[in-house]
Amino acid sequence: MTTTIALSQNSHKELTMIKINEGFRNMDDVVHKLIIEHKKLRFIKSSEKIKSRMKDLDLSLMDLIG
Repeated sequence: MTTTIALSQNSHKELTMIKINEGFRNMDDVVHKLIIEHKKLRFIKSSEKIKSRMKDLDLSLMDLIG
């Protein structure tokens, strides 16, 4: 099932350039890759927050596991 979304001309142009430069087959592949990258970034940021908090509390990974 396909759906249509509204984008500004600038956003469409940027997505088209990503599609061309990265060799994606279609816009769906571009958007899927951007979603994955966004999720990775959120995971990394959360991981950094956890590491920082563990350091503040003087905890190691073994403290959490054991």
